Amino acid sequence: MSTEHRRAPGLDGLRALAVAAVVVYHVHAPWLRGGFLGVDLFFVISGYLITSLLAADHWRSGRIRLGAFWKRRALRLLPLLWLVLAVTACAATLTGGDAWDGLRGAVAAALTYRSNWWQLAQHDMYFARFGAVPVLQHLWSLSVEEQFYLGWPLLLWVVMGLLRRQRAQAACAAALAVASFTAMALLYEPGAEPSRVYYGTDTHGGGLLLGAAVALVLPLTRAGTLRRPEYVRAIDALGAAGLAGLALAAVLADGNSAFLYRGGLVGVCLAAAALTVAACAPGSVARALGWAPLVWLGRRSYGVYLWHWPVLACLTNAAEGVADSAPGRLVSLVVPVGLAAVSYRVLEEPLLRLGVRGWAEAVSEHVRAAGARRPRLVLGAAVAGLAMLGTAYVGVSRAPSGGGLEAQIAAGRRAIAVRPAPSATSSASSAAPTSSAARQRVASVGGSDITAVGDSVMLASAAALERRFPGIDVDAVVGRQMSSAPDELTRLAAAGRLRRVVVVGLGTNGDFTADTLERILRIAGAGRAVVFVNVHVPRSWEARVNAALTLGVSRNRDVAVLADWSTAISRYPDRLWSDRIHPRPSGAQLYADVVAAAVRDANS
Repeated sequence: MSTEHRRAPGLDGLRALAVAAVVVYHVHAPWLRGGFLGVDLFFVISGYLITSLLAADHWRSGRIRLGAFWKRRALRLLPLLWLVLAVTACAATLTGGDAWDGLRGAVAAALTYRSNWWQLAQHDMYFARFGAVPVLQHLWSLSVEEQFYLGWPLLLWVVMGLLRRQRAQAACAAALAVASFTAMALLYEPGAEPSRVYYGTDTHGGGLLLGAAVALVLPLTRAGTLRRPEYVRAIDALGAAGLAGLALAAVLADGNSAFLYRGGLVGVCLAAAALTVAACAPGSVARALGWAPLVWLGRRSYGVYLWHWPVLACLTNAAEGVADSAPGRLVSLVVPVGLAAVSYRVLEEPLLRLGVRGWAEAVSEHVRAAGARRPRLVLGAAVAGLAMLGTAYVGVSRAPSGGGLEAQIAAGRRAIAVRPAPSATSSASSAAPTSSAARQRVASVGGSDITAVGDSVMLASAAALERRFPGIDVDAVVGRQMSSAPDELTRLAAAGRLRRVVVVGLGTNGDFTADTLERILRIAGAGRAVVFVNVHVPRSWEARVNAALTLGVSRNRDVAVLADWSTAISRYPDRLWSDRIHPRPSGAQLYADVVAAAVRDANS
């Protein structure tokens, strides 16, 4: 999330807005539901600045000095990353529990800048988090950027060698951006958790490439020297419109919305590109973004981004409700800024100014001077540092892998991987269920009579459901929402997989409308009973979801039954994982018991 550049205070201010949006979003501010788009603003800024520097090098010398570029990148990014990894590993080790699980893989992925692909392999979902909060989840975006830093300079060198005109070079970069946005739209599956297209470098690289295309048309040095008033006014107007568009998106955007991945993100990145150019030009937008407090925060934005998530994760994993309390949110906002200020002063800024050797000499001189005045303090600090490194090493080397909720989710996927044959009764009419005879047709229900559609809670309970109802057909996906249920049920019916009893376990990931519930009941059809499982999720929508399910069932008692999972698991909170949402194996058994009781009610 950082690039060195010829000082453009407006860009520093823009970085401040981007990191502020991300941090506020992560502390669950309900009024900034699209704050995650700050990452896309960072992507556009990075693509623009990196390409401006590389292109200027080529225009000046006729070549791109790749070695010097990558050396600067390493000096800028690696030292602080290593420090944050060491401190975070130490904290996760001392915290223990679910937060410790998988730490070794997460650290290894971070060190090799492949966190985004590793998190996909681990089913670590950004918008549908389950289990302990992963302490290094935020590094997915840095991995996308670093992969861009490694590949784009080589490709740009080839493009600039083959195409002499800047417009042709920019068109090439723009075509690659379009390809990335198109891949996102094509690979996105409506109703499914969008992490594949969100984490993927191929699908989420469009902002970086769009920033690169703009830089090849109007690079940083040229934008900063614009003097014609009509040009400056036009760029200012575009920048102001871009800022307004980004602000609106930050308030309204939904990370699970199909619109975002099928064109919405293109608009966000175009707005970010317009604002980025305006931040470099000598106009009113750049002057506003050059406000001193914004510039101060922007120059430390890399550190704020690196530190904020481990602080929030440790608070969240420490005890129930701590991170969501007012003091916890204040700590999550203030502490990362303080840590970033310290790391910028003692590590980032002097390293860039002095180089590795000069920085090491300066540190040695300060340590010798401090040791002469306060030897015990220096000795204590050295011992504490060694203890931290030792704890981090032991924690990473001995961190358990393959256990916890992630393993339970994986076991659930294996349990439902083999699909039973279609039921003979699955082709029952899909007309609206108007008769109470539906219940009369589900006597002596076994697993071969049940289709279950759900989200990660059902997926974590899939093995227990299979044991209770051998032959049950479970279709559960992490991140699935109730709004996708009608389409999913239609698909299952067409495939001959909609059986006499339909269990719907959705609502964990968000609210839904009464119309959605009615559509589910219409699709389930006459001759079937529908069992709705309510939710236990410490989120703002829990009460609304459960109230809507209760009301919907009460209005359709001839075909619908409620499985009261919320009340049942509330009596046994120790049967939930640390996220207080997903059941441990003992909780999964309780889930299966609750569903079984509701199926019995459907027969009575």
